[in-house]
Amino acid sequence: MRDGAHACLLKSEEDNGKPVPPRFEYFHDGRLLSACNLHLDTSWRYQEVNGEPATAARLQEMFTAAGLPAPERDQKEVHRTALGIVYKFFGLSLPRDPIVSGTLPTVLLEPA
Repeated sequence: MRDGAHACLLKSEEDNGKPVPPRFEYFHDGRLLSACNLHLDTSWRYQEVNGEPATAARLQEMFTAAGLPAPERDQKEVHRTALGIVYKFFGLSLPRDPIVSGTLPTVLLEPA
């Protein structure tokens, strides 16, 4: 992921059997700019945004302004709110038709 490439990674382990929150990571030119669990709670030791300090701090400010973390709120609502902030902050978008009625390109990595 060099030569100016941008890469976003959204990890979801719903089939893990454990309450693992979805994790978002954003890389640019091989550097991690930000990473966080989208529940923004203390589970799995990820309570705040990590990564490049200026980028992580700005993203954390947006989460805080939206009232996150919010342990009293429904986890799905928190997830949607956090994901919306991530999309807005990094200018991400996904095409509606393939999401609703098609298939998005994915990569499944098996343990070595």
